[in-house]
Amino acid sequence: MNALIASAAEILKFETALLLLVTAGLLVLAKIVSDLRAEVRGLRGQTAPEPQPLSTRAAPPHAMPSDEIPADVFTAIASAVYCTLDGNHRIVSVSPAESLAWSREGRRSIFRSHTFR
Repeated sequence: MNALIASAAEILKFETALLLLVTAGLLVLAKIVSDLRAEVRGLRGQTAPEPQPLSTRAAPPHAMPSDEIPADVFTAIASAVYCTLDGNHRIVSVSPAESLAWSREGRRSIFRSHTFR
């Protein structure tokens, strides 16, 4: 009976030590997260120039939508560039694809990967 109680006490010591170790780790992690939040708040508080809407930016004349590209497609491309690149970037030119070489090459590589029986 004493052996059973001794082994139970040993298990409880191990579990208590493990619990204290996990608790300490969680406290350290909480401190790191709190420091990161404070850092992000500090960065957000910095005065950054307010981005201008795309319609008010001066664009080079060759970046204007041409007759070949519908205005809604050009708007979608400009929006994608603005959202993806985060900042003041200019679209230098937009033109429709001249050839189907890339799609043909893609099909060719797919067909090459197939084995014939």
